[in-house]
Amino acid sequence: MKKSLPIGVCILISLVLVLFGVLYGAVSGYTDEKKQVDALLNGDNGLMDVLGYRGADGHNLCVVARRHLANDPDVEKLSQCAAILTDENQPLAAKKAENDNLDANVAAVKAKLLETPSFQENQRDQQYLSMLEGDLRNLSGTDKISLYNQAATEFNQRLEAPGIGYLARMLGVSPLEMYE
Repeated sequence: MKKSLPIGVCILISLVLVLFGVLYGAVSGYTDEKKQVDALLNGDNGLMDVLGYRGADGHNLCVVARRHLANDPDVEKLSQCAAILTDENQPLAAKKAENDNLDANVAAVKAKLLETPSFQENQRDQQYLSMLEGDLRNLSGTDKISLYNQAATEFNQRLEAPGIGYLARMLGVSPLEMYE
């Protein structure tokens, strides 16, 4: 003879299984979506790579500038700015601030180089400066910033939604940092 569970116990087990499924689905769904948006930030040729390339161009300009300008404070400011952009451990907010300063630092160094007689006589460095400026301009015109910000905003809005978004937040899914 088979013993059956009381109906109340069966309902309780069913409710626990449904609750587990909803919680697991919420967390895994938001986690997967967050990974996709994070790929726009940290993936190959993502926003962090673009900022790193801009920092590398800043470092390259410093190398050229140091051949013509000894111990120049503007070159040092550019070097510090570029170092933050190429440092993988720097937070996104710090990189945003330095990326905003990079163009002004490049312009200051360029102005000093153009006034330096040794630079005016060096065709190779003049061409290199021109190439670096073009590269910096192309990198600053990339759509990576807007793509990441749009995806992060949409993710954060879904995470703030009542219901499943609330459950996901309560279970440890955090919002994404914006590049602002």
